Parts: sequence; structure tokens; C-alpha cells
Amino acid sequence: MDRTHQALLSGDCLYAARHSGLWRIDPDGAQHNLFASWQDVGDIPALCVAARGDTLLAGVHGGVARSFDGGSSWEVCAFRLPAPLVTCLCVDSGCLLTGTFADGIFRSADGGATWQAHNHGLFDHSVNCLALSPQFADDGTVYAGTSTGIYISHNGGRLWQDIDIGSGRENVLSLAVAEDGALYAGCDSHGLLRIEAARVEQIKVGAGAVNGLALIAEGLAVQLDDRAIFSQDDGETWLPIADGVDCLALAGDALLLGMADGQIVTVPATDLRQTIP
Repeated sequence: MDRTHQALLSGDCLYAARHSGLWRIDPDGAQHNLFASWQDVGDIPALCVAARGDTLLAGVHGGVARSFDGGSSWEVCAFRLPAPLVTCLCVDSGCLLTGTFADGIFRSADGGATWQAHNHGLFDHSVNCLALSPQFADDGTVYAGTSTGIYISHNGGRLWQDIDIGSGRENVLSLAVAEDGALYAGCDSHGLLRIEAARVEQIKVGAGAVNGLALIAEGLAVQLDDRAIFSQDDGETWLPIADGVDCLALAGDALLLGMADGQIVTVPATDLRQTIP
């Protein structure tokens, strides 16, 4: 099955990081595997994707693939050996960060040409997700979700310290930061947590792993196992959006759902009160 690991809207196009490569979905629905030009040895999985201006970045085994021409040509910026498995990317002006399956966090200050490990204070090197503060340009705050909890950096990912979430070791699968600074964390076994200052609150979301999160003005969208659900009252009640979901992401004032059948569904925020058939 060609699973979609991450979906991203950039400009007029959708991008899907899939097991078969990095796909672009044009406004007319046409799909193009942007990795096709250098897949002589078979499919090259894309595990995550990020975009800034004309630059596309994709996490692959061993490093980050980078394109400056919309995906027509690629170069692989390899990391140190042994080659890590890149799991997540986040991008801001002057700073690129990526998390890996077992080698911690790497940082680039030159647009992704070179990468250095920045794991001081990061005692768990299995990184599932990264999230930037909405005020990152001013406060340099980054969060990392790992297999045993959450870490925070106040200097753009150079130095890390763990956050006490009060539930012992927890596999954190997804993160999102609200405009007011509250941190939402989706967990493997403890559901959904809301963390603000030293206060940790568990939000009722039902049984399952919280694999994806999206915060919008209308409320909170969650991928619970393979179901997408939505709440307008901070988790008191939930409405179904869709089943058979591989990934969930925020795209401006809409949601992107990567479906198990390969489709990328765009759900405007105004439609979130309704169930998608």
C-alpha cells in the first residue's frame, strides 16, 4: 500500500510524501511523482516534506532531498554515517530542523546544504515530530516529540531540555502550538494533552493513538488512529470528519487529509461541522 506519510499545500499545488516518492497534485487533479527522474533502483520513500518559496525539501533515508526547481531535479544532502532515517521537518527563515528515527535532531543554517546534529540535552534520539512556536522569529522556541516525551529548545534547536508531562514515559506522535502558546501533544497511549506553563491537562478524545493534530480558529482536528474527528469545545464533544485517514495537516484555513486510497482531500474550515461521506 502506497501510504501517505505527510501532505502539504504550497502555492496552488498539493504535495504528498508517500512510500513511492514525493508526489505533486496539480489543481486539475493530475499527479506527478517528483522522484521519478532518479528512481533507477526502485521507489524512494519520502517520509516528510517541507516547502519555502521555490525550495522543496523531502526527508529520505540518509538525509534530505532538496530541489530548487519545483521538483524537476534533486540533490541529496546526506547526513553523517550511519545514515539516519529522517522522520520530520520544520522550516523557518534562516533555520531548518529535521528529526530522525534514532539519531536525534539535525539543524541547517545554509538552506539545507549541510546539516549538523544538535542533541545536547536531548536524551531520547527517536524523534517523531517537531513544532515551532508561532513567535519563533522572536523567541526561537521549538518543541520535539520523542518516543519517551517532549523536549523544548529556546534557541532554535541548539540546546534541549525535557518537559515534565506528568505521565511518565510517553510516545509523543504529534504536536501543535496555539497562538497563545499552549502546546497540544498527541500521544500513543495517553490520548491528547494540553500543556500551558507547568499545567498539564488531558483532553478526552477516546481510545486510540493521536497520530495528527491541527489547530484552527474553529476548533481542534485530530487524527485518532485512522479516523479524523473535530471538536469546537476543546474536546468536550467530537464530530466525525472521515475514516481511512493516513495523515492530517493544516493548510491555511483548511485541513488536508491523506486518505488510505491515495487521495488528498481538502476540507475547508467552514465545512468541519459536517461529516464527510
